[in-house]
Amino acid sequence: TTTRPHDANGRARVIDSPVGRGAEGERRGKRGNRAVLLFRLVGMATVARGAALASTSSLAAHGAVTRRSRVPVVAPRRDARGEGCRHTTLRCGASGRRGGRAPSVVHTSASVPDWGHGASAKALHQEEAAVFQGIFDLEGRGAATLNANSGEREDANAKTLAVQAMITTCPDAYTLCSIAETHWRDFDATATVRALAWLAKFKSLEASAAGGEGASALPREAEGATRLKSLVAKFANDFSTKDLVLLLGGFAQLGWVITPALSDRSRSLAVSSNLDKLSCQEVVCCVWALGKISANALKPSKRVLKSLEECCLSHCTSANGIETSQLVQMVWGFGQLGHRLPADTWFEALKASTSQLDDVKSLQPSEQALFAWSLSRVGLTSDRQVGKGLLRAFKATVKQYDLLSMNTMLKCFHLMRVRVSSDLLAKCEVRCLQCMSKCETGAISDFIYRCVKTRHAVNVHTRVYVENLVNSKMDELNAKDMALLMWSFAKLGHKPKATFLKRLEHRFEMLEMKPQSLSLLIWAYAKLRLPVHPRFSEAHYYMVWKELDGMNMQCLANIMWSYGRLGLDVPVDLFQQMADHFRMHLRECNAQNVSNIMVSMARMGHRPDRELLSLVEVHLASEQVISKFSCQGLSNVLWSLIKLKRHPGEHFMLSFQKQFGAQVGKASPQNIANVVWSFAQMRYSPYESVMESLFETVAQKVDTFSEQDVATLLWGCGKLRYKISDRLLEKFQAYCLKRARHFSLHDISLTLWGFTQQQMEVRPEVLQQMYEMSIKHLDKEFHTEAFVHVVWSLSVRNKVGLNRGAVLVERYEQEILESVHTLSGYDASKLFCSLSFLDCMTAGLCEKLVKIIEARAHSYDESQLQSILNAADALDVDLCPPTLRDTLKMQLDATAA
Repeated sequence: TTTRPHDANGRARVIDSPVGRGAEGERRGKRGNRAVLLFRLVGMATVARGAALASTSSLAAHGAVTRRSRVPVVAPRRDARGEGCRHTTLRCGASGRRGGRAPSVVHTSASVPDWGHGASAKALHQEEAAVFQGIFDLEGRGAATLNANSGEREDANAKTLAVQAMITTCPDAYTLCSIAETHWRDFDATATVRALAWLAKFKSLEASAAGGEGASALPREAEGATRLKSLVAKFANDFSTKDLVLLLGGFAQLGWVITPALSDRSRSLAVSSNLDKLSCQEVVCCVWALGKISANALKPSKRVLKSLEECCLSHCTSANGIETSQLVQMVWGFGQLGHRLPADTWFEALKASTSQLDDVKSLQPSEQALFAWSLSRVGLTSDRQVGKGLLRAFKATVKQYDLLSMNTMLKCFHLMRVRVSSDLLAKCEVRCLQCMSKCETGAISDFIYRCVKTRHAVNVHTRVYVENLVNSKMDELNAKDMALLMWSFAKLGHKPKATFLKRLEHRFEMLEMKPQSLSLLIWAYAKLRLPVHPRFSEAHYYMVWKELDGMNMQCLANIMWSYGRLGLDVPVDLFQQMADHFRMHLRECNAQNVSNIMVSMARMGHRPDRELLSLVEVHLASEQVISKFSCQGLSNVLWSLIKLKRHPGEHFMLSFQKQFGAQVGKASPQNIANVVWSFAQMRYSPYESVMESLFETVAQKVDTFSEQDVATLLWGCGKLRYKISDRLLEKFQAYCLKRARHFSLHDISLTLWGFTQQQMEVRPEVLQQMYEMSIKHLDKEFHTEAFVHVVWSLSVRNKVGLNRGAVLVERYEQEILESVHTLSGYDASKLFCSLSFLDCMTAGLCEKLVKIIEARAHSYDESQLQSILNAADALDVDLCPPTLRDTLKMQLDATAA
């Protein structure tokens, strides 16, 4: 039970009796008695430690300790010569190899690490288990040093020797902290390093026995832990470079905040001569420890990181190379530190040792995911050979992956621009179904999101299963996962059930959402056109108002676009605040943001003030700004300005025509139709070259136009009095004849009216098809304004058209009488003229139309007044009262004057 001094040959030395040796002997005797007493105390502690280690060995036998851990859990043993304890063992790397038995060599062994909960590790593993762990086993450090020079051992302070022995043989962390608190005066630098290393080891063993949940942090009130920190500060200048590595690893493993003294001491790592003294394993351990500590302390200087980077690179390119497991730990450390590695140099180092890429397959799935994530953090994502190596390893072990690691790999492949085949994604989907029930909602939402990002069409049964599973765990769903899940559903075109939406909206009211989550959620509702409950919309309004000050323009554009598409009744004060926020950050908006915000303003029914519209117009008139807009963005902006009753100035229109005409070949049919409609609404005559470019594109793509686009184009050309070429008119008529059954009543009325404004006669079969389709629509639902337009169009052309118009009037006479009072002055005049030309005017209709025309005679221009007067002269005197003629003539004279 007692470690006794040995001579140079390994034989036990006899402690001489101090009797008869004078004062010197008496002093040595007292010191020896104290040492003997301390050694006996150590012997008593060894018994307790043996029991504790036996218990730990039992747990390891039953799988409580991690399978890959090789931490020795037996009592300290002597070597073949009986000299002291076994040599120092540092478990901060993963070489898996042991060196010689020379006392001065620091040996290492593979283990499972305890990763910190950084932004990456938290997303990877909620349990703190990965590929390496900073386990420290330093029970032989002091013995190894003393064995190298037995002369120093004879003169060493007996108390310090006893303290080191007590540290080596203490059974648990609590006892170790008690020793530190009680005997701290007898500690030196070696004892401090040993105590901290053993404390880290004990906490890791406790974590392994508890199921791998990570080393539990010591309570802050633990006096022993506080004492150890103070001792580190006390001996900061006495530690060697290897001691510094051990201390950094201990602090990292225990989750302690690095002390200022140790932080200052770590600056010595910037000196390359100090790093040259370290082995590859110790350099890797240093990087890992600094990476884990970085979450709780200041990051090392750039100079230190550069020195570590050069040292690691030299080990990677050396003859012995570096093992794959060590490479994972090293890259992870640099990733946690946010240090970007030069891609060219490191890719060459990785390719020089192709076995490292092949050995990735031998790693566990969680280790592969950790390696891929680390490469993305340090900027090593541009080389396709490395990405394909990871993809091969992922494909070989996909059946062993958990959902968290799978999500991480898919994310890294997306960053590396490595295409994942559909077959492999299908296997991922199957694996997800197998382990989904045991996962949290965050991992489930993230998997669906990753599938959408890789453009994988998730099967319907998988979507339904995800929906039902998340519905059962709705109380666990957080704000970000809710937004990502609904966004993914929208991209997949999956409409959740009403029960799911009801629970989701109830959960939404209980969460605090960030602007991005708010925008993604409401965007999904708009994309799927889901019904919005008033309570949900009010809660969303409140959250948007609350987060508006910190909202970027992308989120604001998405939210306003969604409100407009859903047709929500946005409160006026909220609309005004969003408009003010847009005004203040207009120069931060990109082209798409401006386009979406302007369109949403036009759809929401609230008109912003003139100052904002003027500001937008001036901002877009700049050639530097408008050149960044696409055809769709340009057409949307012009359309929204017209909808908001803002007619742009000539400077804006010149810039618009120049930019839109330059890229009209890329414009969609709807873009072209909207531009022509806007020109017609503002009665603006564009340049002839612009219109020619527009209709050249129309002639090439006419079959891709919708019925509404064709009707809008014909109507717009009629309003602008633009003559369409006969060849294009023939294509329009062939289009109408082929797809007449798909035209709505409004489209038929606009199309027929547009044809009447062109010089080319409409083919009879086209008129017949339009006439028959209009009857079907009117029989289904009578619409007065559309009826007037159809009758007018049929009355303008040949006699066949006149006969069809008269049939329509006779068929729907009763419906006209009931709704004629709803007509505008313009439509009333058109119907009056049509009935007069068709010779089918009745007394009842004439009386009601005359009242409307007389009341609004002041709103007609000269041509309209002349047309109405001509129609009145064509009627019998019994039908049209003379007062109408007198009123029209007076108004005509006044207009001419």
